[in-house]
Amino acid sequence: MPLIAALRPTAARAVASRNISFRRLQSSYAAHNPYLKDFVYKDTVRVKDGALTLSKDEHSMIDRFIRVNQAGETAAVSIYQGQMAILGNRGDIELKKLLEHMREQEVVHLEIMDKHIVDFRVRPTILQPVAAVGGYILGATSALLGVKSAMTCTEAVETRIGMHYNDQLRDLHELKYPQLDELKQSIAKCRDEELEHLDSAVDHGSQMAPLHKLQFELIKGGCGVAIWLCERI
Repeated sequence: MPLIAALRPTAARAVASRNISFRRLQSSYAAHNPYLKDFVYKDTVRVKDGALTLSKDEHSMIDRFIRVNQAGETAAVSIYQGQMAILGNRGDIELKKLLEHMREQEVVHLEIMDKHIVDFRVRPTILQPVAAVGGYILGATSALLGVKSAMTCTEAVETRIGMHYNDQLRDLHELKYPQLDELKQSIAKCRDEELEHLDSAVDHGSQMAPLHKLQFELIKGGCGVAIWLCERI
């Protein structure tokens, strides 16, 4: 309880900043993207290369993919913020650079997904604040258990997210619309960089953490539940 109380103000600021940034992004895209003006989102998706007509199932699938991806990248940014809050000032320059590098890549991923949210007019999940706060608490808690446990957290999260992005790419591969090429490329980029984070975590001793298997499976399973919920809510 003391840990959660200590983290609550920082996490709350992160959520507030995140929500403000997203509203600004929406306003900016609405002002500059002619396809969004007076747009009714049914089974025709307006993207920058022109109108795209999808079946209801295709439309629903893309909706779910972008919604959950935005939430996932929100959580990822917060995880690294939480880890940096605990481990960033311990004098380990290499570790600090690694965490900063992974966080910066996650920020870019989130910006990409924010753009797709607006371009495809997807409703964000109502669990977005939960993703931000939960990610921060997970990152900070894993870091409090030690560097190797923090790396186990990264290993577990990135393993599940890599699988998740691969599943999406397989489904999107069946859709041959050229207007979806940018979305496919974005997901592939995020997938590849998440797997780089996985490799870095293993290289930094994730599998030598105490109770590694238990920590790994709990976090990986939790990510699976979060994915299921954020796709639908």
